[in-house]
Formats: sequence, structure tokens, C-alpha cells
Amino acid sequence: MIRIPVYLFVAQWALLGALAVLVVIMYRQLGRLLTGSDEADDLGPEIGRPAPALTYVAMADGQERRLAPGADGPVLVAFADPTCPSCEQLVGALGELSSDGELDGIRALVLISDPPSYLRISEVFSGSQLEIGRPARRSGLDSYRVTATPLLVAIDASGVVRAADSVIKASDVRAFAAACRPPAPETSLSPGVRQRLPVEGA
Repeated sequence: MIRIPVYLFVAQWALLGALAVLVVIMYRQLGRLLTGSDEADDLGPEIGRPAPALTYVAMADGQERRLAPGADGPVLVAFADPTCPSCEQLVGALGELSSDGELDGIRALVLISDPPSYLRISEVFSGSQLEIGRPARRSGLDSYRVTATPLLVAIDASGVVRAADSVIKASDVRAFAAACRPPAPETSLSPGVRQRLPVEGA
């Protein structure tokens, strides 16, 4: 009778488990790609309309919090998941710009739909200093029309959606940040001379 060492037996089952996880992840990504291609026009909330309020659970402490557009200044909301490579690029760009001070005065919030345990899959997500949460109810994702990820939404200080699209580049994130900031006021110094005043927090 052939005896299989215990460590080989355990290693085989661990490998099968890892393969099963990879299959699930690939299946989810395929579903996102198919959904995104069919419903690209329905991605994100309507621009120029008030952004919906949303309740989410903060990953840092497990506490339930509320996103109330218009209550705490301009907000960039990124709907992204650890199992999505494009989402990692978006979260990485947000983190880089935030660290560089380019998002000063703008709240950056990352909302995931994957289970919280999936955060460990991605070094970008697990090592991010950004605020990360998970919508408390599916209706929160539906209210923002999150039919595919990544999705970045720019909300101005009055709570109105100024931009919404699937973006991953730092240059696009900068444009979204600019969209949710109020335009700099102008003042007349002398006839025919105008100067832009600095925007607080810009």
C-alpha cells in the first residue's frame, strides 16, 4: 500500500483551494466585463443631478457611516474592487494624488462590492491609506448605477454630480477633482485687468 506523506496531502488540498478561488475571481471578472459592455451607457449617476445618499460600512473599524453629498464638501467616490486590475489602477492613482496633496480639500472614498476578506488579495487595496468601505445595502450600488467597475464619481460641495465615468489614469482623476471643485472667483483690479483668486484647499 502506497502511503502519501501528510504534507503532500495538505499541499494538494491547499492547491485545489487556491485554484477554486482563482476560478471564482475570473468568473466574477468575466461577468463584470460582459455587464460593462452591455450597459456602458447606464454606468454612473446622472450628471448635473443631486447625488444619492448612501450608507456604508467602514473597513477600518466596521462602523456604519453615511455618505451625505452636500454635507461635507466635494467628494470623489470610487466604486472599485480588489479583484479588478483596472480598479487597482484607479485606487493607486487616487492614493498617489492624495499623498501628493493634489486632493486637498476633497474627500476621497473607495467603495467595494467584494467581500471584505478580498482586500487581502490586492496589495494596492490592503496597503491603501484611503477611506475604504462597503455599501450596507445593494440599493446603494443601484442608486449610483454601478453596472461595472471601476467607476469614479465627482460630487461638488452642493451635492451635485459633476462627472461620472470609468477612469484609471491619474490625469483623469485630476480632471474629476477639478470638476468637483468650485470655479475660482474673479475680481476686477482695474479696468480691463482681472485676476483669479486662489481656491481655498486647492
